[in-house]
Amino acid sequence: MYSYIEVAMSKWITSIFGWLIALVCTNGALVHIFNILGKGEKPWGEFPLLWRSMDVVLLGFNLVIIVGLILRIPWTVLVLFGGMMMLQWLPYTIFRSQFVVKPEDHATLNGLIGTEALILIVYAGLIWWQGKPT
Repeated sequence: MYSYIEVAMSKWITSIFGWLIALVCTNGALVHIFNILGKGEKPWGEFPLLWRSMDVVLLGFNLVIIVGLILRIPWTVLVLFGGMMMLQWLPYTIFRSQFVVKPEDHATLNGLIGTEALILIVYAGLIWWQGKPT
């Protein structure tokens, strides 16, 4: 599997999609930075401890993914898939009530989960398609 990822990341289409994922993660990192700096909807200290903890963890996760995908480091793909499941899908489904402040937050979380699922499905497909050793 690791060789599939390494081969796929060397192909232009998978590499470009990796850069697009890095761009999306850059947006996520900026959101977490603004939250931590208190430039979000309200001062950072007013958010629950779980939110603040997740801001810090997800900022670190995003930074690892950004650098890893830009540099085409194969293990980054495994971190991306595992991190999305453990740091996004699991908390936003099992602990959803902790992340909902207003009713429209449900739609936002659903949108995040759906978008991330689509991105990972396309990326997995590209790795499968482009990863066959020549």
